[in-house]
Amino acid sequence: MDHSNHVAVVSGAAQGIGREYALALAEDGASVVAADIKPEGAQETAALIREKGGRAVAMTVDVSDQESTKALAARVEREVGRANILVNNAAIYQSLRFDPVLEVDIAYWRKLFSVNVDGTLLMVQAFAPQLIAAGWGRVVNQTSVAAYTPGGVYGATKLALIHLTQSQAKELGAHGIPVNAIAPGPILTEATLETLDDARIDRLVGSAMIKTRNGPEALVGTLRYLCGDAVDWVTGQTLVVDGGLTRRL
Repeated sequence: MDHSNHVAVVSGAAQGIGREYALALAEDGASVVAADIKPEGAQETAALIREKGGRAVAMTVDVSDQESTKALAARVEREVGRANILVNNAAIYQSLRFDPVLEVDIAYWRKLFSVNVDGTLLMVQAFAPQLIAAGWGRVVNQTSVAAYTPGGVYGATKLALIHLTQSQAKELGAHGIPVNAIAPGPILTEATLETLDDARIDRLVGSAMIKTRNGPEALVGTLRYLCGDAVDWVTGQTLVVDGGLTRRL
């Protein structure tokens, strides 16, 4: 992929999958904005990119706050240029609680929705004018195979994201901008290892068709596809990357 004339914004870029996405887009030539609510982690990601000869800056954002996302969009356009690629990876996942929905605390429910769903809504609203004005754009949302398995607020937020992706695809399709989503399986990141114990990870990997443990690099090929020219007529889709863990007709 050649993104040498593109500006890519990756939310949740301080670590894990977001960091891997940022590194990959920078490797493909994009000027990357590593955005996160954790400034130190975002700065580390940007520094890693620059050490490899890429172009990157770190910016702080709270994706659940509309004024914060608007301020980020304005700063990106002012300091880096119009965004062409928006990757909505930010989410609450680390140390996730698995409360039954019959007992879940409503404040916790709303907190997860505010980041995992509202965050993607607000980021696309903030950056859509730049994507449209740039004349070429791509949006990639991060959902999860948890969307297809009953059990808890996290899966509910990720299922909502699939519908949101389709709605955004319909509206931005009028401007020729594809909007798609990636639904990873159990990717071994710091957050996953803190959230799931080894026994649960073993059960998930053992249930897949391809029984391998993978880190964030396993998602990079899909990201590159969804950010490239080959995806011109592919939109509103969720690509499941989980080794065949999820089987759907």
